[in-house]
Amino acid sequence: MVVGELIRKEIRQYWVQLLLSILAISFMIPIRVWTQYLEYRNFEEALESNMFTINFEYSDPTFIFIVFVVTLGIVQIGVERNNGTLEFNLAMPFSRASIYISKWMVGFGSILISWFISFGLTGLIIKLAGIPTVNFENYFWFLIGSLLLFYTMTFSAGAITGSPFAQGLVTITVGILPLLFIGLIGVQLEVLTEPDFLFSNEQFLSAYNLTPITYVFFKYDSFPIKEVYPPFIEAVFFFILGLFAFIKHPFERNGSFFVWKWMERPIQVFVILLGILGFSSFGYLSTFDHSMVGYFVGAAAGAFIGFIVSYFVIYKKKNEI
Repeated sequence: MVVGELIRKEIRQYWVQLLLSILAISFMIPIRVWTQYLEYRNFEEALESNMFTINFEYSDPTFIFIVFVVTLGIVQIGVERNNGTLEFNLAMPFSRASIYISKWMVGFGSILISWFISFGLTGLIIKLAGIPTVNFENYFWFLIGSLLLFYTMTFSAGAITGSPFAQGLVTITVGILPLLFIGLIGVQLEVLTEPDFLFSNEQFLSAYNLTPITYVFFKYDSFPIKEVYPPFIEAVFFFILGLFAFIKHPFERNGSFFVWKWMERPIQVFVILLGILGFSSFGYLSTFDHSMVGYFVGAAAGAFIGFIVSYFVIYKKKNEI
């Protein structure tokens, strides 16, 4: 089968990165749980009074796992394109869709296998040792959703960018954009409406749950409570977007920020707009009396900085072919 051959090739090519990711995700949580249990064994009184409980809200290595899966996504597309091996793969008798899907399946497969191992070992340790836990199942659902979201988001970013740097920067930007944007809009509305404008809890919660960066840390009992399903829905969206881009875009612009040249000007305008909103908000909020002078000075500085940053980041090629 074509996909099977591509999967085997992908595993042989990136077995080191895959192995490191699998080892980290599979064993870090079970080791931490067992270590915490051994430490608490020294406090017999606490054990006898049922004070020993592992709350997964406060023992959360999700950020470390996300670093591994984001790195894997960048290596699979950004670094491979930068090295020219992606062009070689496209010259082989495989469709672009099959190449994209097989690459993603290898990455997601490593995440899923690691998750099952971690969940099984942790559950076994908890069962055999009789360790009381809080948020055990919730945390592991959160974990698989977070890893799938960040991996797929990074992977799809590689399908529309021409360098590893651009892929990583787009991933970070998309990861914080919804919550950042609604915060900046809130400040702008406060400037226009006076007295202070506030989004409702429902509006804030929606933006919070749609923002990928909020799934870096598991805080189940803290406001706002995280939803389980948004990461899976967003991962499907990013997968489809990346697949479409990977099939349709040209590959001769390796090293450029975007593989589609027409994206450069709209994104530059958006970066300038974001700079204006961000620096005007900072200028307005940083003044003692929320002065409009600070607002307009910040807006001018944001427009200038946004233009300079977007020009040198988007239009300067990172790797000349």
